[in-house]
Amino acid sequence: EEPERMSSGLRAGLVRGLDLKEEAAQVREQRCAALLAATDEQTGRNATTVYRNREGARIDREEWVQQQQKKKRKKLSDYPEQELEWGGGVKQKYNKEAEMAETERIAAQPFARFEPDEKYMEELKERQDWNDPMRKFQADDDDDAAGKASNAESKPAAPKPKCPHAPWPNRFNIPPGYRWDGKVRGTEYERKWLETKNHREFREKERWKWEMEEM
Repeated sequence: EEPERMSSGLRAGLVRGLDLKEEAAQVREQRCAALLAATDEQTGRNATTVYRNREGARIDREEWVQQQQKKKRKKLSDYPEQELEWGGGVKQKYNKEAEMAETERIAAQPFARFEPDEKYMEELKERQDWNDPMRKFQADDDDDAAGKASNAESKPAAPKPKCPHAPWPNRFNIPPGYRWDGKVRGTEYERKWLETKNHREFREKERWKWEMEEM
């Protein structure tokens, strides 16, 4: 009876290691012999490289090389002013040049400066300090200008509907939806949590008052 075999040609089921090794060697020899006996058309042995253009038509190697060189020249001509460098791009190169120009400008100035230059004054004007008393007015002016621009561009927003019932207290002060009928259908966990919290704070205050009286 012929044993069952897998797609690899080896026997399926329980097989000893020695038998599996011998059988694998036989399968390998059979595959090599079949490959050597096959024709060059089937295996692609000694086949030449086929070059094709963008339309899929076959072309010779010289024409393919010309097309590749033409593509390369076209890519370089698109960005003639940009020279690629290792470890950076166009933005990094611009930042480096700006930093070098700023360093040269500072180096050209005298060591002892009695009056600030224009660039330094501009930097001071753009700087915002947290304790500046005029910062609030500047922020209000900016907000008013932005608000006027946005109001001129956008239409006034429609008023949102509100719930007529008083909201129940919760930890996050989340208001109810405008469709709520005023009846709490939950477990009232928020109310219990707030009551426990208030009771704990009340006991702490009472304990503190009692300790102050004893002193």
